[in-house]
Amino acid sequence: MERSTKSLGRTSSKLLLTLSANDKNIFTILDAQEIIKTSSAATRTLLNDLVNKKWLIRLVPGKYLVVPLSAGEKAEFSENWYVIAKNLIEPHPYYLSHYSALDIHEMITQPVMTVYISTPKRRKEAEILGAKIHFIYTQPSKIWGIEEAWVKPTEKVKVSDLERTIIDCLDNPKLCGGVSELAKGLWAKRKEIDYSKLIKYADRFGSKAVAKRLGFLLELYGIGDKVIEKLKKFVGPGFVLLDPSLPAKGKYQSSWRLRINLDPQELKQIIKT
Repeated sequence: MERSTKSLGRTSSKLLLTLSANDKNIFTILDAQEIIKTSSAATRTLLNDLVNKKWLIRLVPGKYLVVPLSAGEKAEFSENWYVIAKNLIEPHPYYLSHYSALDIHEMITQPVMTVYISTPKRRKEAEILGAKIHFIYTQPSKIWGIEEAWVKPTEKVKVSDLERTIIDCLDNPKLCGGVSELAKGLWAKRKEIDYSKLIKYADRFGSKAVAKRLGFLLELYGIGDKVIEKLKKFVGPGFVLLDPSLPAKGKYQSSWRLRINLDPQELKQIIKT
């Protein structure tokens, strides 16, 4: 059953209707004060009441999310999940990463109900109106290779750029649906990738495992020829799994020092589907 602001008091109705008219689904206590012209204490009391009545969700102290009027178990929410994640973590440094970055860069096609956000601020996973916000602890020195992207007409978010997204996903394939999922995106964006930047990122990231996986995929798909030889200097001793999110099995490949636990023929086939 749809709710109606008619069931609320005049002040609460004014607040919600004004926010809606201004397309402001996320707001602060100060925003509310400006609309309803009450004291800070009175505004907080009213907002607490609206939270208790499920009209609002408190994202962080002093910042709220409006629950849509039609909200029910199957309701679709109008706010962008990435904007919500941004508001959960700011003013701390962050960037949307892994599966979320693949989505923003249009490297995947299926919807993702978990938002991945890398940040040096330790936070527990949050769940808001059916979406999970997964915070990945990242050292401050690892916050680089970031750009801003429009995710709605009025909102930008920080996201790993195309090349950093590839590096992050190869470092932790579990957070992007596995190497096969990343491989599809890699192939889809093969003409847009800056391969010189990609190898610089691989060097800066400092992970031999990432360099090995990257070299293997570039060679498998016949792309980035100019940087493949440069990647081989990062190989070093010891074998790692091609996809650490999958069981440790498969043949050992000496040139990239990888244990191929994902069928190369399947990797070639998925880019054709």
